[in-house]
Amino acid sequence: MVESVPLLDLKGQYASMREEIRVAIDEVCDSQQFILGPKVSDFESHIADYCGTTDAIGVSSGSDALILSLMALGIGPGDEVITTPFSFIASSNCILMVGATPVFADIDPLTLSLDPIKVKSKITSRTRAILAVDVFGHPAHWDELRVIATEHDLALVEDSAEAIGANYRGRPTGGLADVAIFAFYPNDVSF
Repeated sequence: MVESVPLLDLKGQYASMREEIRVAIDEVCDSQQFILGPKVSDFESHIADYCGTTDAIGVSSGSDALILSLMALGIGPGDEVITTPFSFIASSNCILMVGATPVFADIDPLTLSLDPIKVKSKITSRTRAILAVDVFGHPAHWDELRVIATEHDLALVEDSAEAIGANYRGRPTGGLADVAIFAFYPNDVSF
């Protein structure tokens, strides 16, 4: 008989933190502050401190965070955003949701991140941003991407949905670009 090995052990992860999670859930339920409130403010403050940023804003999902980030940068119809084809579909779908066009640049086969050299070859007069993804907890080539973004006056967006807790050259993900997002879907978080 072949035994199946699950991709994720969510039950095991939950069991190891069950009591702490239950206390936190009970505090929210007892306060009846399900939306916003002190727990959200505390969380946002902790994330901003951790990432070395001035602000963090909690929203309903990583996809919403990407859409809102692109909108805040003024990206919309007629604009192009260079991104990776090696990511969850939300990375490119969010570009489409704001009316912009995703332009795929190939990845570095060693890191699985956007290859900065390939990114440079995709820049056109319509390019407004580079959306790089920290894949499987491995940060993109942020220093090289920052140089390219600065040279071409492009916004830099960090999709760090799968990399909270990761570091790039001693700096935490979530603070490496003009805007960054995290997600907390169970398979996005590395323990």
